[in-house]
Amino acid sequence: MLRRALLLTLATLLVSARGHAQGDRPTPDAFRIEWARRPTWMRPGTDGYLYNDSRWRLTNVRVRAQVVDGGGRVVRETVVSVFGNAVPGARTFFALPPLADGEGYRLTVTSFDLISRESSSPESP
Repeated sequence: MLRRALLLTLATLLVSARGHAQGDRPTPDAFRIEWARRPTWMRPGTDGYLYNDSRWRLTNVRVRAQVVDGGGRVVRETVVSVFGNAVPGARTFFALPPLADGEGYRLTVTSFDLISRESSSPESP
């Protein structure tokens, strides 16, 4: 009987801790994305940068890249991966396909995996 009560208590604690962590997940407004065409002397393409303004270290970040024409209509789209881990407060690189003249990108983060929540203040040695 004591063992069953202990297991029930442990299960309750695990479920409540998991629920708290899920409620603290980064939202779409926790990311800023920039992109720029590469200079003409480089291989054609577009470079993208993700800024992670959340308190979470992330991995497996996927960005939906919609190519829009001059009228704002979507002409094609793809999903690209951000290289490495997205560290809080840092910029992370990703590559995009080249654009034709008059085209631009509409970029949104579609998915990511949480690694760990970073502390709000730096640790002292």
